[in-house]
Amino acid sequence: MEDAVWRMVLELLPPDQLPDGRFRYSDRRMLMVTLWAIMCDRPFSWACRAEHWPTRWRPEALPDQSTLSRRLQRPRFRAALDDVLRRSQEAFGQIGREVFIDGRPLLIGGAGKDRDARKGRAVGGFGRGYKLHALTNGANVFVALMIRPLNENEARVGLALLAIAPGGFRRVIGDGEYDTMRMHRAARQRGARLYAMPRQRRVGRRAQPERLHALRVLSTAAGEALLRQRSAIERTFGDMSNLAIGFKGLPAWVRGLRRVDTWVKGKVLLYHCHLLAKRRARKCA
Repeated sequence: MEDAVWRMVLELLPPDQLPDGRFRYSDRRMLMVTLWAIMCDRPFSWACRAEHWPTRWRPEALPDQSTLSRRLQRPRFRAALDDVLRRSQEAFGQIGREVFIDGRPLLIGGAGKDRDARKGRAVGGFGRGYKLHALTNGANVFVALMIRPLNENEARVGLALLAIAPGGFRRVIGDGEYDTMRMHRAARQRGARLYAMPRQRRVGRRAQPERLHALRVLSTAAGEALLRQRSAIERTFGDMSNLAIGFKGLPAWVRGLRRVDTWVKGKVLLYHCHLLAKRRARKCA
């Protein structure tokens, strides 16, 4: 299955063209090396050595570790990775009427010296690290995602997620952390409604109409069934981790917000390619 996933990755990568300026390697080549390391759960420098590639997939020339590190920090590389991730999302077609919003803690050890990591709420208590904030749909596809330090408020990051998410959805379903007036307004501006159970199952008299509407709907049997669908995003997180090439937590060599962002987005891209490869296999069967 890994070969099918890698073929899908190669289809999504940009053409092998050198960027303007004094560059020896194209964005495609740099993305290949980076994603190969992520797929094999190895440091980026590991993928810069020819002996760590099978002959059928090895590029003609590989950058050294220092060249790759410099390119990883450039906005151009980050934009190229985001573009490939966007193409993998678009390959699934329409988003669907419902999207689900939640965050997944990405913890590091307490003795780590990562300057970008922060302390915040994690599962069952507190931890230190980062958090993957995501919108997913019923097909277990990541519609939008952001990686932020663990201490940042979920609802505040949720506003940014709604701003960058593609259109087409009509309902945003999340837990009570997202029940804020700003989140309801942001969803309304995108032509959707937010359904997140208000704390203590009530809203004040001065609450905006969107929150009052959500409370009325969620107080019905149909609304409770709608809210139970929120577990779909937990299944998406779980499915991505259960793959052999999936996300198993942040390894010791992935530290700093930029590298964590690259690593997690690479894992999401590989997960999308896994789903696309499975869909293609079913069509060919």
